[in-house]
Parts: sequence; structure tokens; C-alpha cells
Amino acid sequence: MTFIKNIFFFLFLLFCITIVLLFIFLDKYKIEKIIDRLETDNNIIMNLTNQPNWKFSPEIKVDFSTEIQNKDNQFYIEDANFSFVQPYKITPVNFDINIPSLFIEGLQIKLVKIFGNYSLVNKKINFNNIEGKIGNGDFSSSGSISLLNDQPIKLNGNLKNIYLNQILKQLHLADWKRLEIRLSANNYEVSSQLKSNEILLKYFHGNIPVTGSIYLVSSEEEKFGVALLNILVAQLLPDYKNLSKSLSQIINNYTNKPVLFEGTIEIKNGVLHTSNMTAINNNHKIQINGSYDMVSNNFDTKLFFIESEKIVVEAKIEGDLENPKIEIINENKSFDSEKINNDLNKVFGEGINNLIDKLLILNE
Repeated sequence: MTFIKNIFFFLFLLFCITIVLLFIFLDKYKIEKIIDRLETDNNIIMNLTNQPNWKFSPEIKVDFSTEIQNKDNQFYIEDANFSFVQPYKITPVNFDINIPSLFIEGLQIKLVKIFGNYSLVNKKINFNNIEGKIGNGDFSSSGSISLLNDQPIKLNGNLKNIYLNQILKQLHLADWKRLEIRLSANNYEVSSQLKSNEILLKYFHGNIPVTGSIYLVSSEEEKFGVALLNILVAQLLPDYKNLSKSLSQIINNYTNKPVLFEGTIEIKNGVLHTSNMTAINNNHKIQINGSYDMVSNNFDTKLFFIESEKIVVEAKIEGDLENPKIEIINENKSFDSEKINNDLNKVFGEGINNLIDKLLILNE
């Protein structure tokens, strides 16, 4: 009898402990409390679109949906579906997140799916997979984020058919009218650091092997203008031959047709570097060497126009993403850049016929 009493007492005690732990768990992990803490810590607003659905067998699981908006209107998430699962053992909490649509600034990212786990012990989020669509392109990644300051954030994965113009325009970084770039990247690796809930560009590092296509728009009027410019320079103004060569290279070999490019982008402390980026069209090639600083939004890059494996013209790119200066270098000393603009960006913007008119005036 004493043995039976002890068994019943043990079962009763175990039941009481389970009930107490259950109430402690429900109070500690109450969704509303978690949301309040997230809103306070991350300057966001979260609105539940349905009541959390709890299950406690055979594991602890909660499902809920919410809308999330940054108080500074930097991003907005529509009706995200969250699912968290915690087995009855000491293991990370598994999560599965589905987001039909989210907006970062003006950029829409669709059909986002994220699954992974979160370790309560070391406060680390592991992403087993992150995938989604941007326009007609898509991406898939995996990686990890530590919620402790000064710890690295790591991502690796693939990009496919990403329309760079759309991203730059919708993020209000640049609006390129004449140049279109689509790119893909296999097995890219990037990392940064999290400081005070902010990912800092100056700690950004990575290696991105890219391929893609460039499409540069030109008109028949510009083609005729370049042909006329070549004749004019050859007969009257030889000091401007590099300017006419570069315009001829671009208009005749790289416009109104997709031109393939490939290379590797290395990122160090927020600065993108490349020394092997090339755009090739038959016997013609443009090689890109240099850097772009994401923090200061500034190019320091050279273009080499190559024909039959020989460099025929060089140019340098300086300035920001929106309106970079593409200036011809290695010109004859008699070139007067104050009278004739050798910035290819401005030459195209002002019109080749305008350039021809200026050259004719100089020749009078």
C-alpha cells in the first residue's frame, strides 16, 4: 500500500508540476508579450490578423498571422504566416514563415518562404532556406544571424535573372533610362555585422560570381551621328579620335542587343571590387576594373574598350549611381575638355549632334 501511495503521490506531483510549467510557458511565451517586445526593440508595428493557434501534442506549436510595418515606413509585410515548433526536449525552436508580399522602400518581394530554427541558448537564428521572387527573377539563400552585438551575419545562395534597374529605381538609388542590366549569381557569399539592430554596410564582405546581360538603347539618329563624327574627326579634328572611337565602340557594338557579361565582385568593408568583369560581343570587349563604395556611393573604376585583344580606348567612371561621370582618358594634350565635354554620360544626354555642332564651331 505504501508503494502504491507513493506512486499516486508521484503522479499527482508530476501532474501539478506540468500544470505549473504550462502556465509559466504560456505566460512567458504569450504572443502579445513577444509582439510588444519586438515592437519596442525594433521600431515596428505588428497587427495580428488572427488569434494564435496553440497545440501541445505531440510538441508545442503555435501558428499566427500578422502584418508588420516599420514606423519610418521603410518596409511593410502583408499578412505574414508564422509557425513555431518546440519539441519536448532541449533543442532550438523551429520556425516556418510564409510572406505573400513584402515591400522594402518601393521594392516588392513576392512569395517569400523562410524556414530554420532559433537557439534560445546562444541567441542565434539559422536560416535553412530563404527564397522569393523579385519581378521575374528569384533568389534562394541560407545563412545565420546572431542577435548578439558584434557577431557576424552570413548568407550564401543564388540569384537568377535579377533586373538590377528595377531594384535601383524602386529603392530610389538610380533611374537608368538607357542602360538595362539583368544578372545572376551562383554560390555567392556575403557577411556583415549586427550592431544595435542595424546591419552596417561598412562591415559588409563577400564574394559574388556574376553573369548576366547588358542592353543599351540607342537611336538611328545616334548611329548616323557617330558615323558622321568619325568622318569629321578623321579629316579635320584628329585630336578627338579617342572620343569618337569610344562612342563608335559603344553605339556599333553594344547597343540595341543583349550583350553578355561575367566576372566576380569582391566586397571588402562595404566596397565592391572587380578586376575581371567583361562584356563581350564577338571580337569586341569591355573590361571593367575598379571599385564602387556603397557607403559613400562613389565609383572609382576604369573601362577598357578592347578590339582584337588590343585596348583602343580607356575611360574612367567617377561619381554616384544616379549620374556617374564616364570620362575618356589618355587623350591628346590639345584636347580642350572645357570646350568639348568628354564625359560619355553627358555626351549621350546632350546628344551626339550637339557634340558635332561644337566640334564644327571649334574648326572654324
